[in-house]
Amino acid sequence: MSFDIRHSIFAKAALPLFAAALLSACGFHLRGEIKLAPSLQRVIVISSDPGGPLKRSVEDAMQRAGATIAPAAGEGVGEIRLTAVGMQTLVGSVGGNARVNEFNMVYHVDLEIVDGAGKTVLDKQPIEQTRSYTFDQTQAIGTGAQQDVIRREMERDMAQAVMRKVDAVERRLTR
Repeated sequence: MSFDIRHSIFAKAALPLFAAALLSACGFHLRGEIKLAPSLQRVIVISSDPGGPLKRSVEDAMQRAGATIAPAAGEGVGEIRLTAVGMQTLVGSVGGNARVNEFNMVYHVDLEIVDGAGKTVLDKQPIEQTRSYTFDQTQAIGTGAQQDVIRREMERDMAQAVMRKVDAVERRLTR
């Protein structure tokens, strides 16, 4: 059996093209930044956790989308209301030795969006995320760090979920 280097180079060059063809065939496309409607060009993010990371992340994402963050609510200022913001840790499973083996972290937010004219464009609806992680009694020292990593990931994912809802509202408003 002989090895021809040209076949190897061809395979390496063809692989990205083949992957791109498969992704485009399944309908995959990169998500671009949100194009904001005029009614949400000036917004205020109101949160039940005013100093929390979710509020800051949503404000940053809105600014990247072209919005101006207003210092206060008022005429011509849209509102993104994040209420009931909270994260809790629940027992997921208990082993035969009556010790916890798994925890679930649940992140809950109620989202409501009001446009600059004062019209509710998204009625209050819950967004909830859950992540599970195992608890190893022999590795208890790392549990706090593991929870911190999961919490940061969930906060980032929640901000993205809020922005997907804003994007859906925008698409509906601009039709």
